[in-house]
Amino acid sequence: MRRWFRVLKPALIGMLMLLTGAGFAVSADEDDSLLFVEAFTAYQKKDYLLAIEKIGYLNQQFPDTPLRDVALLLLARAGYKSGDNELAAKSINQFNADFSANPLRTTIEEDIASLGVRLQKGEKLAPNKAFQTAARKVRNDVLAQERAIAEKREQERLAKARAEQERIAREKAEAERKERERLAAEKAAKESIKVAISFPEGSRTIEAGENGRLPFEIVSRSKGREEFLLETSAAPEFAAQLNSAAQPDQQVSRIVLAPGETFKGIVSFRMPADRVDGHRSSVAVRATSATYRDVVHSRENLVVASAPLVRVVGKPLSPRPAAGEQFRYRISVLNLGTLAAQGLTARIVLPPQLDPAGSPTAGYRPEPQGAAFTIATLETGTLQELILDVKVRQDARSGQELRPQIEVINGKLQRKEIFPAAAVMIKGPNP
Repeated sequence: MRRWFRVLKPALIGMLMLLTGAGFAVSADEDDSLLFVEAFTAYQKKDYLLAIEKIGYLNQQFPDTPLRDVALLLLARAGYKSGDNELAAKSINQFNADFSANPLRTTIEEDIASLGVRLQKGEKLAPNKAFQTAARKVRNDVLAQERAIAEKREQERLAKARAEQERIAREKAEAERKERERLAAEKAAKESIKVAISFPEGSRTIEAGENGRLPFEIVSRSKGREEFLLETSAAPEFAAQLNSAAQPDQQVSRIVLAPGETFKGIVSFRMPADRVDGHRSSVAVRATSATYRDVVHSRENLVVASAPLVRVVGKPLSPRPAAGEQFRYRISVLNLGTLAAQGLTARIVLPPQLDPAGSPTAGYRPEPQGAAFTIATLETGTLQELILDVKVRQDARSGQELRPQIEVINGKLQRKEIFPAAAVMIKGPNP
């Protein structure tokens, strides 16, 4: 265990000095290296169950961490030490599968390697009861120590808080009595101000880039006539405003309601064109007492964007063309959204070593370094295939990887999305 950690130690220490020496701290759940150090420290202290927990969290939060090889080794060893032979075997087999050429394979203990082999043969691995008992005892002892420290700190905090409260009570007893009387009167006045705000049941679906209207009602439950300030808390890009249902062109920011009176209004807004299909946004209406600004009644409702959801897959039919050779790219344009895509333009931008050579697909037009296709309508749940003939220039180098880029422009929504196509590798001349 220590052999392979000595290899990692300088790099981990360097990362820790870089993060802490700059005058700020990075929490363990935001940095894979610190999470691994926590797991390794727990392992060194023989708290194998905590080490397993930390490595599991590391793998969950950072599935692509460069520390995955040592994390799997540590998980295998912690599993073995905690008596979980199946976890140890699965972890070491995963390490061998993912890192077959890793030099750390020479550090794997014979007992752990043997567990991996037995598991691959289909053997059911029983846990090591003695190791399990020992590991659980260590974990329980650590938790007990942590609880004791936390309880002591809490007792000290409570004692200090009680002392401070008693001091304040002695010094301000008379002032607090008068303040309580004032607050009681104000509270009673505030509690008498009541309204009920309601929206229609369910969420409202609005097409991206289009205007939306969300009706609402405000009913006064107050005992007297009250004035309210109205506002909406929708995001700024929605350009939301409140209007009267009786006069939709009239913007409303203040209403006066008698007891039992109802105001019917509309939240008018525009669903931003850049919202993806199914995007959920909250739109709220707030009624604030004009007398007491801290008396606020609010209600929110969901609005859901409906839009095309375009995805593109571009693949060469000949992934290893030679210099001077002509081949084809097949581009599949899919609409996975709830609305049809209108006025699409698919532009294929080729690397300098590739030239467009035509297309049998309708809507094709050549461009200086690529080609473009016009797709008038792409219904939801459908795809359209585009074919582009491409020629490799004579000066393309052998072994060179070339990857086109596909831009899809939605004319109606004024949205452009970029998708990488699969690369081709230039084949060298035959020997």
